[in-house]
Amino acid sequence: MEGGIGTYVENCAKMFAKSGDDVTVIVRGNNNTTLQTTKEGYKVLRFKQCSKPYYSYLGYENSLAYQYYEEIKDLIKIAGKPDIIETQEYNALGQYLIQNKYLLEKELQDIPIVVHLHTPSFETLRINQFNRYEHPYYWIGEMEKFCIKGADALLCPSQFLADKLKYLVPDKEIKVINLPFSIEQEDIENYSKKEITQKQDKKTILYFGRTEYRKGVLQMLKGAKELWNKGLDFKIKIIGGDTILDPKGTFIGEDIRHQYKEYIKNGNLEMLASIPTLELIPHILSSTAVTIPSIYENFPNTCIYSMWLGKPVLVSKSGGQAEMVNTSYENGIIFDWEIEGDFTKKLEELLNMSDETLEKMGSNAKNRIYSLCNMESNLKQRKAFFEKVIETAKMQPVKNKFPFVEEIKKDNYIKEYSVEKDLLSIVIPYYNLGQTISETILSIKKSTYKNYEIIIVNDGSTDKESISILEEFKNDTQIKIINIENKGLANARNVGAENAKGEFLAFIDADDKIEETFYEKAIKILNQYDNVSYIYSWVQYFEGDNANWITFNTHIPYLLCANMLAAFAVIRKNDFLNFGKNRVEMEYGMEDYDSWVSLASHGCLGVSIPEYLNIYRVRKNSMARQFNKKMRIYLYDVLSHNYPDLYAKYAVEVFMLLMANGQPYYWNIPTVKSNQPEVGTITYDERVVQIRKFLNSRLGRIAKKIFYGFKINKLFKL
Repeated sequence: MEGGIGTYVENCAKMFAKSGDDVTVIVRGNNNTTLQTTKEGYKVLRFKQCSKPYYSYLGYENSLAYQYYEEIKDLIKIAGKPDIIETQEYNALGQYLIQNKYLLEKELQDIPIVVHLHTPSFETLRINQFNRYEHPYYWIGEMEKFCIKGADALLCPSQFLADKLKYLVPDKEIKVINLPFSIEQEDIENYSKKEITQKQDKKTILYFGRTEYRKGVLQMLKGAKELWNKGLDFKIKIIGGDTILDPKGTFIGEDIRHQYKEYIKNGNLEMLASIPTLELIPHILSSTAVTIPSIYENFPNTCIYSMWLGKPVLVSKSGGQAEMVNTSYENGIIFDWEIEGDFTKKLEELLNMSDETLEKMGSNAKNRIYSLCNMESNLKQRKAFFEKVIETAKMQPVKNKFPFVEEIKKDNYIKEYSVEKDLLSIVIPYYNLGQTISETILSIKKSTYKNYEIIIVNDGSTDKESISILEEFKNDTQIKIINIENKGLANARNVGAENAKGEFLAFIDADDKIEETFYEKAIKILNQYDNVSYIYSWVQYFEGDNANWITFNTHIPYLLCANMLAAFAVIRKNDFLNFGKNRVEMEYGMEDYDSWVSLASHGCLGVSIPEYLNIYRVRKNSMARQFNKKMRIYLYDVLSHNYPDLYAKYAVEVFMLLMANGQPYYWNIPTVKSNQPEVGTITYDERVVQIRKFLNSRLGRIAKKIFYGFKINKLFKL
């Protein structure tokens, strides 16, 4: 059976193409990329998923979102800009498309992006009792919220879902337009003649769709069981695929088969696997009624399909299915799960209705759904909506607010520092790094942004070569050297910031590099959005490692658990000096992480450019390589106690993120499952400590003598 999103896209593409519009549908596939025109007149760009290198480290859903962005950008370069792009919120497939539009990417400017609300996973996972705080599911949900908040316009099939999601966008309209629908009369006639496996020898209530907790299947069967136990002889027929109930780790369908095996045996319950949509026609037409018992639903195709075929429906109040029926007992029957026993009562009433009453209700249902979902009316509504969105986009001033998922009100400055507008002050803390600083300076010199000064803060270097190499920069008018007593990295950054003239600061260590466009892009974005405090990017490692660090927009509460960026950020000087100065008490490291949390506590958030614009050198003797578990825990202790109010505000979410994913040290990025060891295992660090403790013990020293005495070490090439 085709999914709801696929059915919607296909129906929309057909009706727009039929009206003469140029429509391209972009979908994933398993073969090489192709662009074909269908017999209905719309194009399908099918790209090969999992073919890009980032699938190996970015996580499947996030990689897919990034590939959608790349494919759309490539298509625009070939075919030109479309008038409008529509994407779904589900699984956040539009996140990089929307992110890069906000980051002022040229190809995406002037194209309004409409997000169609189908039912986001952050809602379905919650209703389905899923571990929604586990990575990557938590992050997918947060990115769905980003898509909703960042859309130029929002479209939703049901008022129910629009009302549920309104809290995310209180100042934005969510336009409700029901789904378009049509079945060829020829298909109805052909498939209605087909025999079904079992004849209906008793009144049959049909449910088709996944056996999913959210769909109300379990609750439906409890109500049916009450009536079976009262002596009513009727059948519940379930057709659809199975799903897992996460807390139990079992399949719902299998549980049903076990729990209701006696009712299956006596013919009161029949369960069939999922079948193609058209093959459902004889099952629908031969049933007494169809039920849509969902406890949370959007605008289900199952209800549209059944009503279109003139079948009475028994639907829950919790979704767009109730909007389709509208008037209970006229176009179908509506029940309310919040009223105890209401489903059982309404089901019993339906089973006792005469054939004439049911036939009349089915006829009314058909008329009702045709008035809501017929293609002609739907096309007019959608065209009018799209035209309005396109016209509004042309007239709207350029946006000056970035759509953070969770935004905190920014505090007033304690002190307003004087700045030179558009000047970038690049601060380089420097301690005995004479071998690498020239590379760092050279990468800055290649920058496409030329309005900068470089401030090298020599933090009491003791190495002669490192001291002498600074002499090479003394005659460079764009470079200032400040010599201070050695007090550590945090102090050096602060000193550099305090001596900066620029409106913007950038931090870079004396062994790292930047790509030439980073500063230009960062400052352009900062000048665009007054609610963005700092800009950073993805990080590429070099020398000691060739891995990478994928970064995301600053997100509360995730940031309270794990650092989200390296220290390369370009930041507003006044934001840093007022709210983000590095704390010297973070003596073992993580001083930059503490700074980002401090900034967030005052309402200053940052944005990630999803490109490798920061290049981080991995050195064996660097401070970051000396971290151990006890040191990290100590630094988290210091950090968290610096911001008790912020941690208290988000305590529940922080607690759940840690419970679901383990210590943040084991998190990679939020789009990938945590690599936290299972309970009972020990980490590499802990294993090394245990081995060393043993070797230093009396027994360990004896073992070493035996080991080397018999030259066993040579056998193992040690």
